[in-house]
Amino acid sequence: MQKSLVDVLKSADRALLMEVLREAESRLQSQLSSALAADMRAITFLGFLAAVTVATFGAGMAAMDKSFPIAVIAIFTGSGFGISCFYAFEAARPIDFQFVGNDPSSWRRDIEASIALDDALAEQIAHYDEMLKDNRKAMEESASHLERSANIARITMGIGAFFAVMHLFGLLPL
Repeated sequence: MQKSLVDVLKSADRALLMEVLREAESRLQSQLSSALAADMRAITFLGFLAAVTVATFGAGMAAMDKSFPIAVIAIFTGSGFGISCFYAFEAARPIDFQFVGNDPSSWRRDIEASIALDDALAEQIAHYDEMLKDNRKAMEESASHLERSANIARITMGIGAFFAVMHLFGLLPL
């Protein structure tokens, strides 16, 4: 049977435990910085998409009386951008994120049980390991939403441009 991470860490000396703890805290801080940058990208993209969606729908509505094919193309394109907005919003929404450190009350059980410092450090490091994995999963999910949003926007632009060119050359049967 494989040993748990806590059991493996409990066999390390204090200097190694302190280095592993320092690196885990550094990694958690790096994840936070990266997640904040990703959130800003998603929020910026969402703002851009929202403006494009409104403008495209507005153009479609304005063209309804003058050019039905252009109105249909614009409304279709606006719908695609609207779907892309949804995924950009999903990427930008707050996620359950694990932060460096812990509450002092979290140490109560260890203090009351007179847990040795090395054992407490091993438990904290194992806890940080789980936090890092949770953060990675949450960040990957947000990145997936933003990638999906960008792909939908790219496909929407391509299809909209294709049909606009078709209409321009009189090849659209509408």
